[in-house]
Amino acid sequence: MFLLKKELLKQGDIILTCSNEKPSKAICKLTGSKYSHAILYVGDSSYIHSDLNGVHSGNIQRLIIDEPNFVKVIRVKDQSAINKAIEYARLQIGTSYSKVSALNAGAKIFSKLDTKRQFCSRLVAKSYEYAGINLVANSDACLPQEISDSEFVLTVENCISVASEKETEFALSFNPIQRQSEITNSILESVRKLIGNKIQALADITSHLIENPRFDKEVTEIYRISGYLDIWRYEREQNPWRYDENLFANLPLTKEDMKNCALKELGIAEGLLQLYKNNLEQYFYIKEQHKLKYAEQQFALYKQLVENTLDHKFAAEAVINKT
Repeated sequence: MFLLKKELLKQGDIILTCSNEKPSKAICKLTGSKYSHAILYVGDSSYIHSDLNGVHSGNIQRLIIDEPNFVKVIRVKDQSAINKAIEYARLQIGTSYSKVSALNAGAKIFSKLDTKRQFCSRLVAKSYEYAGINLVANSDACLPQEISDSEFVLTVENCISVASEKETEFALSFNPIQRQSEITNSILESVRKLIGNKIQALADITSHLIENPRFDKEVTEIYRISGYLDIWRYEREQNPWRYDENLFANLPLTKEDMKNCALKELGIAEGLLQLYKNNLEQYFYIKEQHKLKYAEQQFALYKQLVENTLDHKFAAEAVINKT
C-alpha cells in the first residue's frame, strides 16, 4: 500500500491514477491510457475530483495507491494560473457525474447539453481552461492520458512512499470529508427534485434563488435538516489545539517542530480566511439586496467559519511569537 508524499505536492498539481479494480482496468484498456482518473490537488492535503458520486473533495492521506506505477503527479508550468483553476474546481462541488461523456471522451463525442456535468479529466482540463491554460485540445472530451502528455506540464518525481501502519490506519478510518460529500449530494438531490436538474452545483442554488425566490423557504429547510451547517463542529472537536494557543503550545513537539507546525497552520488559516471572508461578503450582499432566508442562513454559517478561522490564526500566531 502506497501514499502520496504531501510535502512534495503543490497547490494545482494534477494527480493521475489507476488501480487494480475492474472499472479502472477497463477504462485504461478501452482508451489506450496508462491512467483512468484525474484529480486536482488544492492544498492542505485536499483534492477535488469527479467520480460516480459527482464532484467532491478528498484527502490525499486517504488516497491509497495499489502499486508505485499506478500514480503520476504532474505540475502546470505556469503557476500563476493555480488560484483561478482551484476557484473553478471549488465552484463545481456537487455537480453530477456524466457517465455518457466520460465513456465518449476517447472518441471525442460530446453533447453541448451535457457540458454542465463533469467527469474527472473534463473537470481538471476545464479548471485550467478557466485559468487561461488549454491543457488539451478539447476540454469537454479528453482523457487523463492527454493531460499527462500536455506540453504545459512537467512531472513531479519520487512523490510516493510505502504507507506506515499508522498512516494505513488513518487512511481506512472514518472520513469526515466523505460524510460532507454525502451531505452535499443529499442537498443537491433534494433541491433538484424541488427545482429541476438545472441545479448542478451548490453555486447554482444561489443564482437560481436570486432570480426566482419562490423556493427560498424550502431550500433553507433542506439545508437546516441536512447537517451541512454543523459539519465544522467535527474538525473543531477533533483538533481543539488548532483553536487554543495553550493547547497548541503543549503539543509534544520540539521547539523547532513547534514553530514549523505553527507556521504551517498559519498558512492554512490565512488561506481559509480569505475564502470564507469572500463568501461571507457575498452572502451579506445577497441577504441585504434580495432578502432571502437562504442567504441569511449561509451568512450565519460563514460568519461562524470566519470566527473559527480567526481563532485558528491567532493561536498559530501566538505560538510563533512564543517560539
